[in-house]
Amino acid sequence: MGAGSEAMKAGRKKVLIADGSTFMCIMLATTLEKLDFEVVGTSKSGNEAIEKFKALKPDIVLVDPALPDKDGIEVTREITEESPSTVVIMLLTGSEADPDIIVEAVRAGARGYMRKPITEGEIKARIESAMKRR
Repeated sequence: MGAGSEAMKAGRKKVLIADGSTFMCIMLATTLEKLDFEVVGTSKSGNEAIEKFKALKPDIVLVDPALPDKDGIEVTREITEESPSTVVIMLLTGSEADPDIIVEAVRAGARGYMRKPITEGEIKARIESAMKRR
């Protein structure tokens, strides 16, 4: 195996998922792995998301705006200040899909958003679109 498998792994984008819902984390991780992303971690709170971001250095972070202890907007702001090349995408539920929240997320550095529930096709399209905005 050696060099060939390492080269393949090097090409996969690393993703961190920050969502208070265990079900959502599992569903997203399963879908992302199927789409050939490497899910390097999940977190259920804002502070944990920041800690894992610093430790794991993902390429993409999916952030729920309603995280406990530090909201997703603040998490997005901190991540993009530390690493402007990291792609942050907001995960919005129907009630959170308010245009004001979307504008606030973009101002904080988010490169896109997804509305829950999310289909596999939408996840792929939204991440590809956000990656182009790097």
